[in-house]
This record gives sequence, C-alpha cells and structure tokens, in this order.
Amino acid sequence: MGSATGAASAGREPAPGRVWILPFAGTAPLKMAWIPPGTFLMGSPPTEPLRRADEGPVTRVTLRYGYWLGTTMVTIGQWRALMGRGVREQLASALRDNTLHDFGAAKQTLRAYMHFAVDADPGRYLTGEADELPMYYVSWQDAVAFCRTLNEREHAAGRLPPHYEYTLPTEAQWEYASRAGTTNASDAGALVMHAQRAPALDDTAWYDANSASGYAGRGWLIHGRPAGPHPVARKRPNAWGLYDMAGNLWEWCRDWYGPYPGGVVADPAGAPSGVARVNRGGSFGSGAADERSAARASNPPDEASAFRGFRLALVTR
Repeated sequence: MGSATGAASAGREPAPGRVWILPFAGTAPLKMAWIPPGTFLMGSPPTEPLRRADEGPVTRVTLRYGYWLGTTMVTIGQWRALMGRGVREQLASALRDNTLHDFGAAKQTLRAYMHFAVDADPGRYLTGEADELPMYYVSWQDAVAFCRTLNEREHAAGRLPPHYEYTLPTEAQWEYASRAGTTNASDAGALVMHAQRAPALDDTAWYDANSASGYAGRGWLIHGRPAGPHPVARKRPNAWGLYDMAGNLWEWCRDWYGPYPGGVVADPAGAPSGVARVNRGGSFGSGAADERSAARASNPPDEASAFRGFRLALVTR
C-alpha cells in the first residue's frame, strides 16, 4: 500500500511522494500529505465489534491515482483567511438566512432545523473561536464553496497548475487514508470497550470519553461535562501523518450517501444521486463506534453543525 512520507515539495507544482504546503495569509499554512495509490478493503466485516449494517458488503477498492490530503482539518484561521469571516460571522449569517432548505420531512431554514433562535447571540451556540480550532458550522455546500474559492485563487495566482484542484476527498479516499495500511477497526488497533471508553483511542482521538478532559471555556454537554472541538494536531497522527482522522469533528466527504457495491471496484465516487452526503470520522461528542475507520454518517448537504468540519484533498483532474 505504500506510505505517505516525503519531504516538502520545493517546486511550484505538487510532486508525488512529497508533502505539499498550502499557504494562508496571517495564519498557519496547511500541510498536505501525499497518499499513494493502492488497494484496500473498504467497510467492515460482520464480525467487527460495534459494526453497523451500512458498512458492508466489504468492497475491495483500488485507488489508481495518488492524491494529497490535509494533515489536519481546515482550521478557523484558514477559513477566515480565505473566506473573510470567522466561525462567529459564519453562524450569524446562517441564523439570519431565510432560505428554505430540503431537510427531508419539510422545507425549513437552517436555524429551524437546528432549533436555533433567529435573534440569538451566535455566542450562545459557539464553543471556541481560536484560529487553531477546526472550522465548524460549515455545511457540505459551504465546504464545496471553500474549495471553489481556493481553486480560483490559486489558479489565478499561478500557484496551482490547471490540471490540479482542491476538493473534498471521496469516501474511499478518506477511509483509505484513515486506515493508513491497517486493517483493524481503527488505525490505533482493535477497540476493546471498558465502560464507555476504548483505551486504544485515547492517544489518537477526541471522542465522548475524553473530550471534556482538560477542556476549558464554552462547550456542549457531553456526559454532563462541557466539551467541544480541540485544536488540531494535539493527538498522535496515524502512520501517514494525518491528525484527527478519528474524533474531534466529523468530516464531509464528496459522495452522496448510498450502499456499497461489494466485489472489486476502482476509484469509486459513491452513489450517483441521493439526499444526504457522507461524513466520516466521528466527533468530540461521538462514542467509540463512530471513531472506527469504517464508520459512516450521512447528513443533508445544507446542514451546518457544531460537530462537523472538513478536510481538503488535492487531486489531478
């Protein structure tokens, strides 16, 4: 399966096998690890503890082309540098927005769907706002708009050749990178539960059993204690240098949510259509079942949550 190691690229064009650095004015750059092509088993076998039915059938997936993946999720600072607003302004705009979205049962505003008040101070629903926190309250549509704006900026500046683009990873690209060559339930190994805790996750993931530990400031109550997203890259990375692939925030993927094909496939891109988009990885409020490499979630693409962010991929087209 290869590895995602290599020195940072010094040239103007991304070089396979080497780290790519994406600069952002006034805040930390985004380091992007090279993810080599390879083959893996996507999903989980029926014998895996904590497994859910939508993780099968196990599908043998070949990714024929390498790509780059952010070693961290996009942060509040990086979002602000590109989009011109922080998480407070992002949420304030959503609270005022009267657009009716299709959330399945009925057409309604985002604030109604999230049970937020139109005249509320956004701070009522925020945790932290520091630059090093992963950006949250972003819908799938918002994440795609970020990618579109970034591509326009980088192509216009001549920093990215025309045949490259920033995008959300496919679900297959995300799971392949999360596993980083492993075949257990998580890249940290098999998950053995002790009460509500899976000790194997403690070094790699912020999840419901540890996200309140040492947490200061505003937060959502998780098992009766305040917790929220933590600064990126504070836990141990996986074998390919990727942080927070389990826990902290769920991460949007490019795909429509749908069943796996089973068998043998190459470069899958998910269902051709649907009503929900895939997100992966679990969050600070999720239990250990959601922190497994095969765990899946689906949400309306217009939903923006305190528990969901995104990670950038860089691909050739």
